[in-house]
Amino acid sequence: MTVLLVVVAAALVAAGGVALGQSDSGDDPAQPVAVESAIPAWRDLERAQEDLELALGVRESVQMAMDRTMDELHLELARLDKLHNTDTGQQLLMDEAERLVVQEYISGGDVEDFAFILGVSEATDALWRKALLSEVSELIDQALDAVDDVSGERDRTGARIGRLNDTIPYLNSRLFDADQSVEAAEWVVYIAEINDMADREMAQNGFIPPTERHWYNLRFCESTDNYTAESANGLFYGAYQFEPRTWRTVGGTGNPAHAPPEEQDARARLLYARRGDQPWPRDYCGRFLPRN
Repeated sequence: MTVLLVVVAAALVAAGGVALGQSDSGDDPAQPVAVESAIPAWRDLERAQEDLELALGVRESVQMAMDRTMDELHLELARLDKLHNTDTGQQLLMDEAERLVVQEYISGGDVEDFAFILGVSEATDALWRKALLSEVSELIDQALDAVDDVSGERDRTGARIGRLNDTIPYLNSRLFDADQSVEAAEWVVYIAEINDMADREMAQNGFIPPTERHWYNLRFCESTDNYTAESANGLFYGAYQFEPRTWRTVGGTGNPAHAPPEEQDARARLLYARRGDQPWPRDYCGRFLPRN
């Protein structure tokens, strides 16, 4: 399903014939009874927008996880390349050891504290400084031991690369699902915007809002509630039996019968909001709509 991000609303053509035609069936269909249901997201613009923001947030989180994984993988691959040579591997491990010592040293206190510690001459402070430097010395010893184990570090790096590679398909799957969720949420917002426009124009024009039962009975009369219906004479399409030109006046494109049910519902509501029950002959299916 292609998601349209902008609602295309064409200007209503004042003179243009009947927008929705009556069903070709000869007999008046029985009146069905529809059950009222909770308002779906595509009828609630605020909720639809909130759902879209949530879906976008999830996709952003998954994308960030993917980016971090790829960055880490590239670093580990570059590291492994250096570790394949003993000399460059030892230099790499020595450089990493030095950075580790500095990080551990700095993490023990802020710069001012260490400048003070290293500059004092009192005996007690000197002992404090000696103890601190002793801890750093242990780190240096551990780092030097690691330098001699290039082969072991190469194996450990390879294992980390394997785990990262195993993670990528899972993240790709999650990213695909997140993209699908965003696309679906964008489509819901698109339909909700049409319904919101219909609600506002209906109120401005003073038309009585039809209930779900009104709409269901209208659809049943026009097409037996068949959203893919096409009249035998080839003039009317979809559950509301739109004429193509009328479908276009409310922003529709293509064949109305090929549009999703939610879009057909929304554009029928927008047509009613602009023209009331006029597009549906009142002596036939239009009688199921409120009389304004």
